Amino acid sequence: MNPIKSYIEFKKAKAIESQLALFLLSLRSKLLAGLTLESSLKRLKQELNNNNMKWEISKILSEIEKGVDISDALMNAASRTRSLQFKKVLSHLNEIAKSGYSKRSDSLKLLCNELMAAQKAKMREYSSKLTVLSLLFVASAAIIPALWLAFVVMGSAFFALDINSSQIFASITIVFPSLSLAILLYIKESAP
Repeated sequence: MNPIKSYIEFKKAKAIESQLALFLLSLRSKLLAGLTLESSLKRLKQELNNNNMKWEISKILSEIEKGVDISDALMNAASRTRSLQFKKVLSHLNEIAKSGYSKRSDSLKLLCNELMAAQKAKMREYSSKLTVLSLLFVASAAIIPALWLAFVVMGSAFFALDINSSQIFASITIVFPSLSLAILLYIKESAP
């Protein structure tokens, strides 16, 4: 598979997962108000800010309008996504489409609580990682370049180091900033 396409699908799945809990809370309130699943999805489509989630809901609704059964439309959406959490939500919605939604069973609330707990766990894990990565960034941006320069200055005075000015310039302007940039990109990509 194309790595760029795979990366885009991964980012899309991540964006959808970040909004699933809020999506479920809104959907639950509409279902408890007595709306059908289809009309609840239509209203939610207008309220959504996440373009990836809005696109998926629009695709489901357009399939339903073309005459596809709601269960099949939900399963088609599940086959398009890489997000396991979204697939789980679509499976629950499929059950709701078949049997209806009751406040007594309230499966969406349980699923929403489960998703929120998973998001909290991811945030805690990211927070602990961020501390170490921040220290690593400070070291790569300030401490290591300063030690390198000190080594080059002292080494050229006491040892016969064969390092010229272009190598020093390249290390300070290319190597160390690239290392710092790589750490920043890793921090950005690992954010939940």
